[in-house]
Amino acid sequence: MSRATRVATRLVLASLFVPGWTAAQRVSSSIDIGGSSMRYADSISSNGPSLSPSVGLDWARSSVAASGTYSHFSGGWSSQGAVSGSVFTPSAGLLVGELGGSAGGSVHADDSRTGQVLAMGRLHAMATQHGAWVGLGAGRTWDGSFWRNVVASEAGAWVNSNGLSLVGTVAPMRVDDTIRYIDTELSSRWTSAKLELGASVGVRGGAHVPAIGGTGNDWGSLAIVAWLVPQIGLVFNAGTYPVDLTQGFPGGRFVTLSVRLRTPPQRDRDLAVSADPPRTKGVASFSVQPGSSAVTVHVRAPGAHAVDVMGDLTAWRPVAMRPAGDGSWYLILPAGSGAHQLNLRVDGGTWAVPPGLPVVTDEFGGSFGLLVLP
Repeated sequence: MSRATRVATRLVLASLFVPGWTAAQRVSSSIDIGGSSMRYADSISSNGPSLSPSVGLDWARSSVAASGTYSHFSGGWSSQGAVSGSVFTPSAGLLVGELGGSAGGSVHADDSRTGQVLAMGRLHAMATQHGAWVGLGAGRTWDGSFWRNVVASEAGAWVNSNGLSLVGTVAPMRVDDTIRYIDTELSSRWTSAKLELGASVGVRGGAHVPAIGGTGNDWGSLAIVAWLVPQIGLVFNAGTYPVDLTQGFPGGRFVTLSVRLRTPPQRDRDLAVSADPPRTKGVASFSVQPGSSAVTVHVRAPGAHAVDVMGDLTAWRPVAMRPAGDGSWYLILPAGSGAHQLNLRVDGGTWAVPPGLPVVTDEFGGSFGLLVLP
């Protein structure tokens, strides 16, 4: 098992069974245990059990994620893993900056190994239910024999509405001066309390694309997760994936069936109820109307010129509410069941707790309104 896979497995086990193990504001983790059928380069078939852990930690302006897969096939074993992280700047209107990095690699039974490190800078334009970004980065990749320089760029856009997310990306890549290509991909995801559906399609083009073997220059996949109970689900994945030209992997086809164990969708932090909570000045009333995969926040603030919302439902970024006339404001936010933190501010003033919500304080002394959705 690779180092990254071992690290991801230990982090997932800690988050599943050790409450309060981290001060992160949100922890999400899962382990998939099942079997896989793989066909590499359209010629070599393998079947066997697999273990895939993943964990994500989110703070107000940063995030870290780790994932890995260990598979034991008839011809041997294979292990791969990756770690990534991002730091975000304070928002300037709709604009948010991001500095991110990732590292990953693989180890196989025949002692072949690969690795890659990449740093990216991105500029996001983010609204409540849609957004876009551009990015540029550089790094190094290792195919087991040689290190090569990588220059990566990307542009993308996303839309999120009623539990359905659509993401489109265009990513030109250059490896040394010999490999140049552009990957274009469209992915979608729909979620509900009991079911998650995901699909993606992609195509590759370029003037210098060597043939390593695989399924060609297009790919697609389908993923289905059926939750039996909130923390246990059945997972089905099938599709194709392209040649990894940075690390020298052939393309292939796959089918996996597994059981997923996960932490609850919203992991409660160690919070204490405040005896004398600060409340938002200028707000006469506050209410939330829950839906199947979103909530509508209503605020009555007579005389206000602007009302903003910030919390885990907005990725801890200020989002402007929309005026509804007669001193009323509203905002629709994607939201799942569980406990969420939410604050308001009026006319650019101090962030404070909406009226009617229980108040909690975190380990840093900050106060938040506690919103619990069924």
